[in-house]
This record gives sequence, C-alpha cells and structure tokens, in this order.
Amino acid sequence: MVWSAADERFQENLEAAKAYYEQHWTLCVPRSATMLDRPVGQWLSNLRRAGALEGHPEWKAALEAVDEHWDPAWPAEWQRYYAALRKLLTDEENHYDARGHVEALPDGSEVKLGVFLSNNRSRRAKLTTDKLQALAALGLEWAATEGAA
Repeated sequence: MVWSAADERFQENLEAAKAYYEQHWTLCVPRSATMLDRPVGQWLSNLRRAGALEGHPEWKAALEAVDEHWDPAWPAEWQRYYAALRKLLTDEENHYDARGHVEALPDGSEVKLGVFLSNNRSRRAKLTTDKLQALAALGLEWAATEGAA
C-alpha cells in the first residue's frame, strides 16, 4: 500500500474533526475552531471549496461518515443551531425542553433553541425540503406534516 503525505495529513485532521464532532455534534465549525492542536475549522473550510475534494471521493465519504451535513447546502449558522437542537433533543434529561435553553457554541456565540424552533416553525413554508427533512428526523412533527403551520 502506498501512503501519501496528503493522505496522512487528511487522516490526522479527520481524527481532530471526529473529536470536534463528538463534543459539538457538527462539522460545520467556525473557521477559527481547533481540536487536538489542529486548525480543524480552517481545514474543513478549505475542503468545502469547489473542487477541493476532486480526485478524493474517499475523503468526502470519510467526512460524510462523521457528519452527513459537514458541507450543508444551507447556511453554516443554521447547521450549528440544528446541531445544538439535535444534541438537546437526544439528551434524555432535556428531551423537548428547548424553551428558554441557551446553548453556548464554540465560537462564543449563543443559540437560543426555543427561538430557533419558533422561527423555523413559523417560517415552515419557506424552509427548503432538506431542512424540513432534517428537522422531521429529530421527531418534530410539524416539520414532517404536510401543510402544518
């Protein structure tokens, strides 16, 4: 087996990305984010650029295996809010307790999950199909129901 320096760097950065995902539930990280002494935010930002993964389908598959939304079609901020909501909803102690919950994100910003949910529910008709599917996968019935408001 031939091992390239680029593949070795990718694997090292992928391990840092996995560690970041374990803590924050998303690879849609701020550009300044680091993990395991690696600039994982800048690395992922570079990989999101058009053509960056050309010739490396195995790299893309490895990133998608960690987080299928590592390169979302929607804005990064929405993905970070979604990840914080997903984490809260899967935590048995706080299940569906998004009212008033504020989640601190690694970039120093805060997510008011109740506001995020309320805004998305009231703007349901304007949400893209993939956003609705992602929210419905969390068990939010209003996202899965046709014509729900």
